[in-house]
Amino acid sequence: MKLSFCTTGCKKKHIFDIISFAKEHSFEGIELWYGHAKQYIEEIGPLDRLYQQLQEEGIGVPAVSLYTDFATQDERQALKDVQRALSAARQLHSPLIRVFAGNLPSHRTSPEKWQRAVDQFQQAARLADDYEVDIGLEIHYDTYADTPEAALAFLEDVGHPRVRTIFDGSNLHVNHVDQMSALEKLYHTVSHIHLKNYHWDFANWYLSKPTPIFQGDIDQKAFLKELMNRQYDGFVSLEYFGEHAFTHIKESLREYTSVFSR
Repeated sequence: MKLSFCTTGCKKKHIFDIISFAKEHSFEGIELWYGHAKQYIEEIGPLDRLYQQLQEEGIGVPAVSLYTDFATQDERQALKDVQRALSAARQLHSPLIRVFAGNLPSHRTSPEKWQRAVDQFQQAARLADDYEVDIGLEIHYDTYADTPEAALAFLEDVGHPRVRTIFDGSNLHVNHVDQMSALEKLYHTVSHIHLKNYHWDFANWYLSKPTPIFQGDIDQKAFLKELMNRQYDGFVSLEYFGEHAFTHIKESLREYTSVFSR
């Protein structure tokens, strides 16, 4: 198991500051928001130069992250964004891009919207074949992959091996879904994992308070031990947002290393 962190929560940070942070704290990977990849292209040049720089530091890119959800964007624009992210992932030797499915809970969407997203995922998956990069569907509340059952049904309807899942137990907890039972159901589809913790306010999710990974409402020690028991050898990305994102990532890293060896 390898540790990385998401840069989606650090959008205002410059890509060089992010690389410095990863080096300082000996992270093995950076899950790169596409906006940071774009910043590098515009200010520095081709991403193969960034790949070489990261390689010299022993840092991989487990995923390139988009916010494309195949519901709120124009279909052509969504596929253009996917193609750009796939190209970035290939240049960075990243195996995966992160996307979402829809913008409504699975039980509230219509069959027509569900099928529209399925059709677009199938197109995106065919593109992904050309780049030899997988598409990571994030398990997330208020999407068509908000429960294990919904995610599996969506994957079955898409029916393409390039489409995998990004597991996030905290996102399931919002809907009172137990992450350990969810992992059992979804593990065969998982290519990447997000890890965070909160003290939840279920009446108003956005008032929930982020905490380091071992201080919130979810037992993340047990979750990590389960991954180790399963001999999971992929990346786990620490994911935090807001002005204190780096602080929560650092504290989470300290907690992790106090319990598990790196």
